[in-house]
Amino acid sequence: MHGQDVNFAYNAVNLEASLNSVSITFEVPEADITAFADAYQNFLAGKANVKTEISGIYDGVLSAADVTLFEGFGAGPKTTNFDPTGSGPNTNDPEYVCTSSGLTGVLVESYTVDLPVGGAATYAATLQHSGATVRNVS
Repeated sequence: MHGQDVNFAYNAVNLEASLNSVSITFEVPEADITAFADAYQNFLAGKANVKTEISGIYDGVLSAADVTLFEGFGAGPKTTNFDPTGSGPNTNDPEYVCTSSGLTGVLVESYTVDLPVGGAATYAATLQHSGATVRNVS
């Protein structure tokens, strides 16, 4: 699989025109509940945590990404849709959706604009999921 046709929307705005990287991380923290009498370590699963990291080419005039992410910063949860192939969902072609409803959705945790001398202007954002992220396959 090649990451050439990704679709990514934040708050119903498609950002893939400027995106060049999307990374989604699913984590479940664990607590060590091992007792001295246990032969092996024992662990208890905690609550799931999902974050999405996005980055791309910055263009404050032509790109929907800058205005969309900046307006989302501190504005409460929004819906995201991440389709890794641009043609999902299907049985072996999932898309990941976090829907905004009440306190659930995606928050802009951080937004960075980088303007180096002699290099491309870029942006990056960390999106913290609150509530369930669904893996749709059909």
